[in-house]
Amino acid sequence: MADGGILAPDAAPAPAPVHSPRLPFLAFLADTRSEQVLREVLTDNGPDGAEVRRGDITTATQHLARSATPQVLLVDIADNAEPFAALDALAQVCEPDVKVLVVGERDEVDFYRDLTRNLGVTEYLPKPLTRDAVSRTFLPLIANQAPSELGARGGRVVLIAGVRGGVGATTIAANLALHLADEARRHVALVDLNLHTGSAALLLGARPSSGMRIALEAPEKVDALFLDRAGQPVGERLRVFAAEESLATAIHPAGNAVAHLIQLLRDRFNHIVIDAPAGFPPLVRDAFDRVHQRVLVMAPDVANTRDLARFLAVPNAPAQTSRAVVVLNQAARPGALSQKQVEEALKVAPDIVVPYLPRVLPAAANLGKPAVTRPGPFRTAIKLLTQEIAAVRSTEDLPRRRSLWSLLRR
Repeated sequence: MADGGILAPDAAPAPAPVHSPRLPFLAFLADTRSEQVLREVLTDNGPDGAEVRRGDITTATQHLARSATPQVLLVDIADNAEPFAALDALAQVCEPDVKVLVVGERDEVDFYRDLTRNLGVTEYLPKPLTRDAVSRTFLPLIANQAPSELGARGGRVVLIAGVRGGVGATTIAANLALHLADEARRHVALVDLNLHTGSAALLLGARPSSGMRIALEAPEKVDALFLDRAGQPVGERLRVFAAEESLATAIHPAGNAVAHLIQLLRDRFNHIVIDAPAGFPPLVRDAFDRVHQRVLVMAPDVANTRDLARFLAVPNAPAQTSRAVVVLNQAARPGALSQKQVEEALKVAPDIVVPYLPRVLPAAANLGKPAVTRPGPFRTAIKLLTQEIAAVRSTEDLPRRRSLWSLLRR
């Protein structure tokens, strides 16, 4: 016993209060998909000690009222009816130097400005979250990295490549471009790099032109006016850049042709979808190194599984912030590998699965009426792919007010 504040000889001193160290990053996310996307990004590039928990902004406020504030905090306001009041309550329990990142459902410029200019939020992303969007927007803040060169103004470039011929990459590319233009309301360029036997224009009922050959062999002749003439319109927002050169004609691309073409297209379009021919020729390799996202399309067989692993091993492009999106096409095709067998062989699950549709897709191709225009499993898969690579939603999901992404992606 202590007497007069002096410890008895056999008494132990009271333990000193323990101050919890500040975590480098703590996130509270309310849905499984967002949590999974964030965990994947952090696994590849996140700081040591980063934590992701299930919950929303209310959960975060309750936790931080009794715990140390992390250096970077991410909160989910998607289901909160009073997000500004919730953020004000959060500010009362946080250290003033914390960087606060927010995710939510609203995709509006005015809402974004209120958060970042009036409430002190460092950055905001609307759902659905994608690896690319999180890596590009949040990761530099989470990991204290230099901002990516993706902050440069201009359209986003995605390349669709089949790991082998005949896996349906052109079908995926053409339908994706049309969905981005018609349903997500973006200005889109579809570029078919197969100048001899490409079929992207055929799938959309468009005409090829001689412009692509000139663009690749004489880039000094190509300017914005040339692109307006060379691109064939499909609807109001989509232009197709494709050729149908004689099989006896050799194409000799200039060294800077792909870079010049992509930059001109980025100045004009929100999204550029490149359909890459199989075989990984030099032209495709050059495009591989100049895109923001790669989409690799495979079929469920042993050869495709082997070659997908080889494509995934190609280093990321300088502007690419996350691994390639993997599309398993023709899933459940008779005699093919099961999806489970493909996943076991690759050690990674496909991001998008397109079922085997032996009647729907050939009929659509022969009629020149894209399959994505009709409800069904193929349209659902293309919609998911659109969300994965571009973080945009179709017209039935989009709010009527000005879109935040329409401003930030130009």
